[in-house]
Amino acid sequence: MLPGKVYEVLPYAYVGLGLGTLLMFDSWLAILPGLYIAAAGAVIWILRSNNRRSDVKNANEKYGGVLPFWLYEMLPFSYCLAALLLFVSSENTYAYPFAMLMLVIGIHVWMLRVSSRKHQRPVLVKRYRPLHHRI
Repeated sequence: MLPGKVYEVLPYAYVGLGLGTLLMFDSWLAILPGLYIAAAGAVIWILRSNNRRSDVKNANEKYGGVLPFWLYEMLPFSYCLAALLLFVSSENTYAYPFAMLMLVIGIHVWMLRVSSRKHQRPVLVKRYRPLHHRI
């Protein structure tokens, strides 16, 4: 078992390592492992997030959107990865504002998901003892 602090950081480390691989290397051979590592981090984050949700249990069964549930869950990560791929692979300067817009949208959607899926602390119910025990 890993310590709790290490365990919680792993999905972010995977995504960061994958994105760092994409940004550091210019070879197409480095892009595939970078995509796989970043996608693995995204999948781990999604699985943990869905497992810890306190607002909706079995969200994938209650999801009624147009996109498949797994694609809907991957949208923020897909936007960010597509934006970084545009930054890295495109030599056209007109693609950079579009990539920046995609990156901002991806981060915004991800932050909305993070803020709406926070765990709610259980409500502590104060138990009253029977009258004869209060004396």
